[in-house]
Amino acid sequence: MTVEDKLLAVRRWMCENGVGALIVPADDPHGGEYLAEHWQCRRWLTGFTGSAGDAVVTMDDALLWTDSRYWLQATDQLAGTEFSLMRIGQDQGIEDWLEERGYVNTDEKPHFVVRSFEEPFDKIWVGRPPLPLTKAWVMPVELAGESASSKLSRLVEWLVEQGRESVLISDLAEVAWMLNIRGEDIEYNPFVIAYLQVKAKGSHRLFVNGSQVDGIRDYLSSLCVDIVPYEQAPSMSVCLDCNPIREWKSVKNRVEQEGFRQAHIRDGVAMVRFLCWLDSVDYVTEMGVVAKLTELRAEQPGFLGLCFGTIAGYCAHGAMVHYEVTEKTDVEIKREGLLLIDSGAHYCSADQGFAGTTDITRTLAMGNPSTEEKCVYTLVLKGHLQLQHAVFPVGTTGLQLDTFARAAMWRAGYDFGHGTGHGVGHVLGVHEGPVQIRRNCRADTVVPVCEGNVITDEPGVYVEGKFGVRIENALLCVNGMDTDFGSFLKFEPLTLCPYDRRLIIWDMLTDEELGWIDEYNERVREVILPLLKDDGEREWLLSATEKCKNDV
Repeated sequence: MTVEDKLLAVRRWMCENGVGALIVPADDPHGGEYLAEHWQCRRWLTGFTGSAGDAVVTMDDALLWTDSRYWLQATDQLAGTEFSLMRIGQDQGIEDWLEERGYVNTDEKPHFVVRSFEEPFDKIWVGRPPLPLTKAWVMPVELAGESASSKLSRLVEWLVEQGRESVLISDLAEVAWMLNIRGEDIEYNPFVIAYLQVKAKGSHRLFVNGSQVDGIRDYLSSLCVDIVPYEQAPSMSVCLDCNPIREWKSVKNRVEQEGFRQAHIRDGVAMVRFLCWLDSVDYVTEMGVVAKLTELRAEQPGFLGLCFGTIAGYCAHGAMVHYEVTEKTDVEIKREGLLLIDSGAHYCSADQGFAGTTDITRTLAMGNPSTEEKCVYTLVLKGHLQLQHAVFPVGTTGLQLDTFARAAMWRAGYDFGHGTGHGVGHVLGVHEGPVQIRRNCRADTVVPVCEGNVITDEPGVYVEGKFGVRIENALLCVNGMDTDFGSFLKFEPLTLCPYDRRLIIWDMLTDEELGWIDEYNERVREVILPLLKDDGEREWLLSATEKCKNDV
């Protein structure tokens, strides 16, 4: 079916059911960022593959709202269809757009506006994929750092304090974290599709397809968790209840912190080997880059899988913030221009006793970079370094920290539209709340950054039609110092991979920033060099981590 055929079928269903406007969200009943194929209704309808963005269909209009990360991608993917792009932050919002045109629910027309990812798609989507049925497995307490029994006890105590009988947990990451279970139901996310009802008294209930937990029934029974068919979960309205789990899991315990460190060491080895290979290969395309980096990660101990689709954007594709290469868009990477690579993976090794998730972006010179490319790269690097080395009092929020990353580029007249940093889950979702570093004042940017948070540092600049630059490390928030003026926090870089010195204008960096790069490179050398077996890879790393003064 073409997009036009799908819109015709949707509108026919709307007529039959008295629906004036249908909102097709980019989520699922669990509020997930990455969806099972069964719930990819917006993608199926519109052809837009970005992870964020809601569609609206009326009898006269078809529109898609998405944020600045996807404007270029959406423009390309919606071309030739009836769907028009609505830019979040610039154009009128969905609710205002609907209200202005009379699409409001009233007592006379209670179903005039419908928000759905089930109907009409369960009727008109021929060959709609079923829900996945992968097997659940238990993450040992030696890797999780806290038993599921302890977590359940904490939540029961919270329920008693709140005077509540139960709470229904719909977020798949929260279900996985609470029970220390993982699965493969969602691409890039080690989740099992399930709801968890925790009760103040009596047995708890896990709503899940029974075949998925056959191998861990005794484990769940030991936690006083009964298995109930997935389709018997209570109504979604119950799932809107608040709970403290999001905050709890964002503060990594000592075992999780060490797991992150170990995962980044393995990831650093894969990245260095990849960068060495990239400098020597004669011919490669964007898809070849993705395949090679995945191959090298898969050779590392504990590799569980990628935590999101690798972004390999060459030249103009690098200006598309969340570009994901396809056979249609794949291009050869020549010895000129810039290549932006944003990637990450989950690692979990019971044998070696660690588990963690990585997220790294490096922008690379594929030939002799232009002055503009080097200037932009150096501005982004300055912001990245300033945030990475920030020292700040307890209680500081992501909204306040954001300026560290933007100040230098603002002075030069540059900026970027996406967030500067997001939380990272422990073998869960790579994007984790409740903390975010970004310039927009909203709920997740006024949450204080806490000791134990793992958060990314990823400023960028994107020159449409030419190139994009982003540099990203994952950081662990740790105790900094205590003075007469209070307690201060700082960041420990987890990511271990050199920056591209070919793109740095050294005179634009302060002596302090040059020292930070030398300190970082020394750490990368110390940790990664002993793990490289190939002489060529060792020589590459030694060259990539030379002291800055050698180039100044």
